[in-house]
Amino acid sequence: MMMKNLASFVIFLLFVLLGCAPDYLDVKPNKALVVPNQLHHFQALLDAASVAMNQGPGIQLTATDEFYYPEENIQDLPSVERNSYMWAENIFEGQGAYDWEYPYKAIFNANIVLDGLAKIKPGPSSQQEWDHIYGSALFYRAFSLYNLAEVFAAPYDQATAAQLPGIPVRLSMDVNEIAGRGTLKQTYDRIISDLTEAEKLLAPKVSYINRPSGAAVKALLARIYLSMHRYDKAFEMSSAFLRIYDQLLDYNSLDTTTYVPFPEPFLRTNPEVIYYYLVTPYSLTSSPLTNVDTLIYRSYQPDDLRKSCFFVSRGNHVFSFRGSYSGESTLFSGLLTDEIYLIRAECYARSKMTAQALSDLNTLLKARFKKGSFVALQATDQTILDLVLTERRKELFARGLRWSDLRRLNKETEHAVTLTRIVKGSRHNLPPNHNRYVFPIPDDEISLSGIDQNPR
Repeated sequence: MMMKNLASFVIFLLFVLLGCAPDYLDVKPNKALVVPNQLHHFQALLDAASVAMNQGPGIQLTATDEFYYPEENIQDLPSVERNSYMWAENIFEGQGAYDWEYPYKAIFNANIVLDGLAKIKPGPSSQQEWDHIYGSALFYRAFSLYNLAEVFAAPYDQATAAQLPGIPVRLSMDVNEIAGRGTLKQTYDRIISDLTEAEKLLAPKVSYINRPSGAAVKALLARIYLSMHRYDKAFEMSSAFLRIYDQLLDYNSLDTTTYVPFPEPFLRTNPEVIYYYLVTPYSLTSSPLTNVDTLIYRSYQPDDLRKSCFFVSRGNHVFSFRGSYSGESTLFSGLLTDEIYLIRAECYARSKMTAQALSDLNTLLKARFKKGSFVALQATDQTILDLVLTERRKELFARGLRWSDLRRLNKETEHAVTLTRIVKGSRHNLPPNHNRYVFPIPDDEISLSGIDQNPR
């Protein structure tokens, strides 16, 4: 059903975005698909930020240790959110999932663009535009595949990636093509291949933050390599990014009296935003009943401005999150400079390059504390990694990255954690490396494609 719906979706989208003028559309007489054939039409399709192109999975935020819901109200949650929150065996109960559908819509649109551009031979005056659009489509496809893999496939482990199933990798706009799951290695090989090619085609910086850039490719590759435990490559990409762009937002410039202290990204007053991307919203993460983990809240020092910029008190020692870089309640999961500093700091720490790791940490944190109050951090070779990981959790709260961090760090005994929920006096645990760190593929996709379901 999903791919049939995608065909209808793209027809509607093309008419909305591009209008109905007859001079630009090729109408294929034996097909129900209307396809653009000029460069600016392909760019318009990729610019559909509000319909899948800049939005990824959000269900994983309901399953981490960042947010907690009152025990007495859990039964009031929608079934999918309740099941995810409790790490149930059956999450979707036969329902579809936007967390699956939106990334595949983005992949479908990207493939329309890639297939269409292959039929256009650019001239000297249009080569740069062609390169940007083609590179952008590769970026969108890679980002969507990665986000799907982080939710619906096992954590990447070099020792097992060639044996474990990946996710369906669609490389064509053909809605009748059924893609199998392949291996996890094949999924990540495609992601990295797409981004490597995209980097050669994209300008280092762009004017619109919903569009990919060379800097965004480097930032995304740094994130991906970190999740793969390829710290040498994560260091290479994060360093390459910071050579291009290293600006941070000074939190002293924010107005903490407003409910959402962070500016709307498209105003371009937040220098940290490299690429705009949101997670699929769920009521649990935005509900006034939801509270943040009290231990993480207490870990911020009194002069740490993140404490007041990220959280708001609801009384009775209950705090809600308000610190989305989206400038609204929808949670932001795009690419930001602060994350890249933390990635490089972690790579330094893992190589026992303590002074360099501390330099990156202190550069970041100086922009987070009240002016004149910050005292530079100190650490030894033995303590630096834990310090970086602690600051990573504090800085990247509610960015949609905690699930990925839990999955990768659970592979390290000293950093593995067991998540716990207590409901009606019963304790529910999610142990490290459990099968339920992989979400089930939605039932309608299993029925349509016949691919194997994830073990739970």
